[in-house]
Amino acid sequence: MQVVQGLKHGTTDTIYDLFFTENKFVAGIVLHHSDLTNKYMKPDPLSLIAGGGLEEREIKFRRLKLMEERRLAFKDKTADEILTMHRANFEMDYQNVVAVRIRKGLLTISLEFVVRGHPEIKMSFWIERNQIAEVEEAVRRFLPNKLR
Repeated sequence: MQVVQGLKHGTTDTIYDLFFTENKFVAGIVLHHSDLTNKYMKPDPLSLIAGGGLEEREIKFRRLKLMEERRLAFKDKTADEILTMHRANFEMDYQNVVAVRIRKGLLTISLEFVVRGHPEIKMSFWIERNQIAEVEEAVRRFLPNKLR
């Protein structure tokens, strides 16, 4: 199994790690957009008086802690076990993938899976520039001849 960490999907507050196996990948959530809703919706009274800096720092700390806890929980788990750990986790069988593309835009780079269907479905993850080689290597290893 090979892991690519820190891919964004859906919103910028939703971060997945992808676990590539011989016949599928599992997307394991490390940060869900709903994880910090209570922090965004109910500001601390002190932060209203003193400013948002304290609240922003607490949100950042909470994000990092949640991501670390979830990644630690993934350790020594199989892809099928990871799949059951959160309602937002999902899997994709390689036989359903028609093509994989890495799209480099002006501001963003995305990993796009074209999935069999009528019409075909595109599932995208945003990646960082420094992840391109790692992502390409994983795709070439587990989805040979699918990278376009």
